[in-house]
Amino acid sequence: MKTKAWLIAGVGLLCAGLALAQTRKPKAPKEPPPPVELTGMVSRVIDGDTLWLKTASDAQPVVVRIEGIDAPEACQPGGAEARAALAELALNRNVTVRPTAIDDWGRKVGKVFDGSKDLGNRMVRDGHAWSTRFKYDRGPYVAEERMAQALKRGVHAEGGAVHPRQFRERNGPCPGDAGKPVSSLVAPPAPVAEAPRAVTVAADTPRRCDGRRYCSQMSSCDEATWFLQNCSGMKMDGNRDGVPCEQQWCRR
Repeated sequence: MKTKAWLIAGVGLLCAGLALAQTRKPKAPKEPPPPVELTGMVSRVIDGDTLWLKTASDAQPVVVRIEGIDAPEACQPGGAEARAALAELALNRNVTVRPTAIDDWGRKVGKVFDGSKDLGNRMVRDGHAWSTRFKYDRGPYVAEERMAQALKRGVHAEGGAVHPRQFRERNGPCPGDAGKPVSSLVAPPAPVAEAPRAVTVAADTPRRCDGRRYCSQMSSCDEATWFLQNCSGMKMDGNRDGVPCEQQWCRR
């Protein structure tokens, strides 16, 4: 009888333990810490998707690869235009970088923002970069890429544009510093790279739409305003308020 009583008591304790275990709430998984943002001034633009960030705490600039986009290579058709477009958006401006990884070259990879403006989104939307491919995933900016193709913007203007990945597979990397390891990019320090020099137009020379589209190619506010009002495909009025080159020439 004592054995039976002990057995019944043991079964009771086991059932009580199981019931208690079922009532306990599982621990919520710990959320990963938010990424550390970097803020600073863009001191150099390497190409259409790579830039240097000069922060207050770093003696050397941080090399940043913009996440989610793939711009034409420097030696590829459209490469110079992509670099000039990114310089127009970011050079000598304060931006915020949200890094998510470090690539094989030691560059920080992350989205880059000027205020609330996503520069990667803007580059793809204006046709100066593709949305990055991940096997069957066409990347975060596929909608912007399709819009640029439909509106024939940037590299899509004439059709037949070659994706940078295909260009690299066929031709290998471009000569120069784009794509080199960080150690070779930051030592020795290089001067701040600028967009193409402005072409000076004499006051008495009749103006014409000659293919210039960027503020860095203008020589005055008057000239930039004339191009914006009379020529198509201009890239000088980012906020679309009718006033071009507010940072360089038409400062209020």
